[in-house]
Amino acid sequence: MVFSEEYKVTSFMVNLRGRAGLYTILNLVQDIGWQHAMKMGVQLPKGQGWVFTRQKLVMTDWPKYKDNVTLRTWLREPGGNPFLLRDYEIFVGDRKLGECTSTFTVFDTTTRKMVAGDWSRFPPVWQTEGTLPHVPGKIAIATDTEDLAQFEVRNSDIDLNNHVNNTRYAQWVLDAIPIEILRQGAHLVGYEVNFLSEMKIGDVVHLQKAKAEESDGDRQRIQFQGTRAADGKVAFTAVLTTLPESPTV
Repeated sequence: MVFSEEYKVTSFMVNLRGRAGLYTILNLVQDIGWQHAMKMGVQLPKGQGWVFTRQKLVMTDWPKYKDNVTLRTWLREPGGNPFLLRDYEIFVGDRKLGECTSTFTVFDTTTRKMVAGDWSRFPPVWQTEGTLPHVPGKIAIATDTEDLAQFEVRNSDIDLNNHVNNTRYAQWVLDAIPIEILRQGAHLVGYEVNFLSEMKIGDVVHLQKAKAEESDGDRQRIQFQGTRAADGKVAFTAVLTTLPESPTV
């Protein structure tokens, strides 16, 4: 079952370049997934919730102010995978600007541990044809890093599951990058993230950048990670992939 929704890019959704950038697109991705689940009547037992585990976004361009953006989404057939994969396509008119794949699973809201999802009780909603080729991969923890910024988890970061909303991690990365780079740096064409450990209200995270950067032709992969101050545990890893063009993140 493919579900679609249209969004208009309004003034509060654009960045300093007048574009619906990374943070906005990830929020739209989250919203359409939520809407689709509600429409399908997919409900979890009391005491369970959904949690993102990985995500990969690939963009060729970014919507601009007043654009009407159409998102399409579907769930892949789970097979023997303990995680569900959801695909998304992003259009302005007939032009596809991007694709995204997220993996997520079920967790116990009391123990905060992942539990095996019983996909068999779901209605027949799986999409078996025309699925995307992306499978978000593992991003290894970097050992040689430099500190960029420090953030404390605030009330506005918390979602219905009482932990940091998945989109906030991308916001932290963007907020840690010097503004001159966002104004004059590279064009963002990809974002990947692994969610490794929950962040909760009051937690402090050190946003770090790996000193080593990877190149593939003109493409540059820059790795970031967030280390929780209280125990030194890496809560997430993320990679931005850029091209040497005007920035639209």
